[in-house]
Amino acid sequence: MSYEYDYAIAGASGQIGNAITQHLATRGRIYFIRRGADLALAPSAKHVINAAGYTKFDENVEAYWRDNIRFAVALATYARIRGSHFHQLSSEAVAEYRTDVLPETVHSPIADPRMIDYALSKVLVERAVTSIADPDQLSIYRCSDVVPPQYQMHTHWRANHWLSILFSAGKEGFDPGDEFPVWIALTTDIAGHIVDLIKDDIPGAYHLLGHRYTFSQFQDWAEEIETPAPLSRHLVSQVRPVIRITPPLYFSITQNLNLSYTKLGPIYWRPFAKKSVIRRKADDEAV
Repeated sequence: MSYEYDYAIAGASGQIGNAITQHLATRGRIYFIRRGADLALAPSAKHVINAAGYTKFDENVEAYWRDNIRFAVALATYARIRGSHFHQLSSEAVAEYRTDVLPETVHSPIADPRMIDYALSKVLVERAVTSIADPDQLSIYRCSDVVPPQYQMHTHWRANHWLSILFSAGKEGFDPGDEFPVWIALTTDIAGHIVDLIKDDIPGAYHLLGHRYTFSQFQDWAEEIETPAPLSRHLVSQVRPVIRITPPLYFSITQNLNLSYTKLGPIYWRPFAKKSVIRRKADDEAV
């Protein structure tokens, strides 16, 4: 089958989408899908990549429904009609509240009423696209939380990321000795592995998780501040109970691919922590 483009990507302006686009730029022709575009008029592409989605930590349920689910359904339908391989970016959050290991297969996430809106929307996205796409032409990438490489921290750092919020409270954002595990990866690492998997053109679900860190490590790298900003305290009280679920994702999701990830230490996390405190103080003063 012949195609007008090698790749069609939605969400190219997002952190992972932007990094994927940079990798693909040297590999073939790229068509950029804009949100709200009439996909019936879009050209064909061998690979259709959905890196779009609403990821902000808030209660805007309609945005999760519209930007995560409805858009993914439209893209999966477009890919099926054009005979394209469909690549859906998802999240490790689809494993929230599982008591067993989430296998690297499609059709496996299970919705749980205790899930936050973001996690539930990602489960429903996977369920929706697997009901539409040809299983031999579908790849799903369950990614961990991502942070930008150090050279992009000034442009790609996100104030609304849960790590930024917890770090904004200094050491109070994390309990000392708390060995609660989380997975974190650089956007560039995740994007590079996704591009390699796209090149391999093998359908299935993949876990791209990065390295394991603990709240105790983050506490060691956090800033020493006497009194966190009131806004920071408020946000931490909202975020920490949601992130620190039981059982933690670390015990219900695995990565079986033999992939390498950058291990981030104090040289990375201390500037990240300092930037979080400075930004939150500025936000607090502006209120």
